[in-house]
Amino acid sequence: MQESLNSNSLLNSRKFLPLFTIQFLNAINDHILKNAILVMITYQGMVLAGLSRELSVNIATLLFILPFFLCSAYAGKLADTYSKVFLIKIIKFCEIGIVIVAIMGFITHNFYISITSLVAMGIHSSFFGPIKYSILPQYFSERKPLLLANGYIELGTFVAVLLGQMLGSWYMANRQLEIVVAMMLVSTFMGLLLSFRLEKTIPAGEQEKINWNVFQETYRVYKKITVNKNIRNNLHAISWFWAMGVIYTTQLPVFTESYMGGCAHVFSILLGVFSVSIGLGSVVCAKISNGHIHKRFVIYGALGKSVFSVILLFLNYTVKNHCLDLPEFSHQLIGLLNFGLIFLIGFSAGFYSVTCYNELQVISPINILSQVIAVNNLMNAAYMVVASILCSILLIFISLWWLLMLTVICNCIFVLIYWRLNFKLVNN
Repeated sequence: MQESLNSNSLLNSRKFLPLFTIQFLNAINDHILKNAILVMITYQGMVLAGLSRELSVNIATLLFILPFFLCSAYAGKLADTYSKVFLIKIIKFCEIGIVIVAIMGFITHNFYISITSLVAMGIHSSFFGPIKYSILPQYFSERKPLLLANGYIELGTFVAVLLGQMLGSWYMANRQLEIVVAMMLVSTFMGLLLSFRLEKTIPAGEQEKINWNVFQETYRVYKKITVNKNIRNNLHAISWFWAMGVIYTTQLPVFTESYMGGCAHVFSILLGVFSVSIGLGSVVCAKISNGHIHKRFVIYGALGKSVFSVILLFLNYTVKNHCLDLPEFSHQLIGLLNFGLIFLIGFSAGFYSVTCYNELQVISPINILSQVIAVNNLMNAAYMVVASILCSILLIFISLWWLLMLTVICNCIFVLIYWRLNFKLVNN
């Protein structure tokens, strides 16, 4: 098969389409399950040992993230040692059992069973994550189709996350349990069937001894990967993207209501615009890169996020005493400007993120690429947890508006650091 593919043939190729669909369904299932459980905790009284719903939600969220800290080192080594397609099949088989446990938790309305399925899904995703990016260089050795494939993976991931969040929350809130179950089962079995359509791969690396002390193994893999300065800098750049992402998406509901004056439906549309625009920015960046890595796109993307965020903040600098529904919000000029600015922030973020992921694949040795992606996932989780904790602390002392402005200022500092590290000595 010719590797110099255009965008249409890429989406129709056996090398890429099954993988794209599997990762899309995987992201949907993750977030259907997570958001369905969060709705049950928040609105249906399924809490942990009499604790408050707020604390139960935080515990559930942290438990979903925990496997990325505990399993990433092992996930990367396995993906480098064994056939990635073989591992995907095993992971998809395991997903059937996870969904069955989740269904039992839904039916019995049992917090412990539901959380067990959520943790298991987190483990499942921590093992699948390193594969979906590290398998692409084995499918596409030419730069242009590889970068374009990354763009589509980014777009698919963000759209799938959005759909999973909306579907899981909506149908569980309406207590339509049978629809939630049906969606999860269909996604799981389709993913399993498609895993048998994947083009086979051979192991990229040699078998390494595994240390079953999770903390020692994780630290050892981290040190091995980050000894390369370029890889280390790139990993921090990607993790900063996810830290900003969790700040924006976490604070957007309150900012929409308090400063934009929009209701819950307005927030839902804004979140959708933000998610889709990141994916669109990724695809556009991949197309115009034309098979090359342009580090300046990281600078452009980061500056775009800052500039459009500042405009958004100054456009909405006072607390509103009204809550407009979607038609009212959309018929105002300021409402349309808010939608446009959220789109531009996400679009800029797409340029930023896909360039970082493309560079990471290109500069990482193929025999340890899965471990590099695994360490990336671990660092992303760490940045997001730290960002969430810092935001919670800062909101005790400052307003939400100033928290977001402080985030923008930190992003500008990051741009300066990135420029010094990548452009001071290297003319790209």
